[in-house]
Amino acid sequence: MAEILPPEPWTGRSDPEDGPNALRLHHRAGADGARVALLGFACDEGVRRNKGRPGAAEGPSALRAAMAGLAVPAGWPGFADLGDVGVTGSDLADGQAAMARRIAEGLVRHDRAVVLGGGHETAFASWGGLRRARAGRIGIVNIDAHLDIRNPGAEGASSGTPFAQIRAEDPEGFDYLVLGLSEEANTQALRERAAEWSVGVVADRALQSGAEPARAAVEALCARVDQVYLTLDLDVLPHAVMPAVSAPAGRGVPLHVVEALIDMVFDCAPTVPVADMVEFSPRLDPSGCAARSAALLGRRLLLGRGDSRQD
Repeated sequence: MAEILPPEPWTGRSDPEDGPNALRLHHRAGADGARVALLGFACDEGVRRNKGRPGAAEGPSALRAAMAGLAVPAGWPGFADLGDVGVTGSDLADGQAAMARRIAEGLVRHDRAVVLGGGHETAFASWGGLRRARAGRIGIVNIDAHLDIRNPGAEGASSGTPFAQIRAEDPEGFDYLVLGLSEEANTQALRERAAEWSVGVVADRALQSGAEPARAAVEALCARVDQVYLTLDLDVLPHAVMPAVSAPAGRGVPLHVVEALIDMVFDCAPTVPVADMVEFSPRLDPSGCAARSAALLGRRLLLGRGDSRQD
């Protein structure tokens, strides 16, 4: 069953003695004229079906708390928090459909929707909401260690199947690029399927020192689409930085390179109406350190093109 959960109040540190520009994300939640909407998908069912470690349903709330105290640039118009879609029980398809509707509704009033997952089953809802709300060819950029193009199993779709589901919905329009892929974490069968489907890939090994090895692929995709759906699976980060995911990376892509990849997509894309960040499991983060790293990336998705690099 899918349930619409209203947003909790945003709270955090305030420093009025430092003047009107001493602002943090919690000060800009619910701002008038916000161009960006924030939503959460509180769901563990996709991870459970994918035989992963649960806890991603708790991710949206924990990520908001970690992001609340981060500083924002002067003049940034802020964001609207539209709350969460919570999935209880095993009806993942109903949850994804409800999330897609919420995203589409948000895009009526806002330029961009930023979604906090949930497992990577969130992606099918994010893409569905964008497709419902905006016309034009969609290019998908997935910053991820995994292809997530598995065939659905006996229980149906999972966090490992969303891009196969997207291709099944729109085979002619499927245009998919994965940045940070781990060869060791994807079977030969999946890599062969990716080649058959003309999936673009830039491996994690190529991105250890910087984002430039991805530029040609990102620019090529952006040049042939009308809009980009950007999805970030936190398991692309090294295990030492991001242990709080279902499948931690043995190698991963460094945090500063992931930040640069996000900036590159925003700089190159015609528009990025939907971006999401998935797989964070706070129960696997007892120290809270992983949440702080994830919060930096969530802030970057909220601020978008240019704004995240003003400060």
